[in-house]
Amino acid sequence: MIERSMDGLLFFHGGRDVHACIAYNFTEDSARIHSDGLVLLPINFYVTFDKFRTIGRCRLAWRYRDEIGVVFERWVDVRADTVSSDSNPA
Repeated sequence: MIERSMDGLLFFHGGRDVHACIAYNFTEDSARIHSDGLVLLPINFYVTFDKFRTIGRCRLAWRYRDEIGVVFERWVDVRADTVSSDSNPA
């Protein structure tokens, strides 16, 4: 079996740091993510695999050392949100 992977970035609400990560067993609803050296990880965090064009809100399902199981709660298309807010003047 060949396991495919996707490079991404993992980050937290209110946090300033962005952490490199690699996702495996990626589906629409969940993934196994590897990120080196994460000491603390909140229950809810965010991930992007396309340089912040879309952002996924994640919920921690399990963790073992640098391996993280996540459930994707929702995906936001940042480009679509930006376009729709630009077209509605305040």
